[in-house]
Amino acid sequence: MAIDSSMSPTLNYMRLAMKTYKYNHRSRIEEFEALYNNFEYLFDPSFYGFEIGPGWFEIIADFVIKTDRHVTSYPDKFTDFRIFQVKEKFGGLRIYVHDQDLYLNSVIAQAERDAYLACTICGNRVYQSLGFGAQMCEEHFNMF
Repeated sequence: MAIDSSMSPTLNYMRLAMKTYKYNHRSRIEEFEALYNNFEYLFDPSFYGFEIGPGWFEIIADFVIKTDRHVTSYPDKFTDFRIFQVKEKFGGLRIYVHDQDLYLNSVIAQAERDAYLACTICGNRVYQSLGFGAQMCEEHFNMF
């Protein structure tokens, strides 16, 4: 099952943002879709896409891989685990899940902390928040 891009308004933002960046914007969308398709069992059926910019892909991929490793290590403990939503809100990453433990809370907190230090478009380090409602490096902030 592929992510329905018509339902996610953020995918339109991602497409616009990725067109301003120097790599093939289709490849990053395909990477998000591949991540979802490879770990579909972790996501709730109501999940309709990653509502974040392309620069945070590595952060989300790291989160999903660590989560998969932990959840599959304890199958009896995580019978109802689901990722409901991954989005950008007020310039920060928000990950909403069901059925978590202390380790998963720390993995979510680390991903959210890492996103505050990364440009949502390219993933480069952000040295100060620009107060724009999105984390962007100086180069991309000047583009918008």
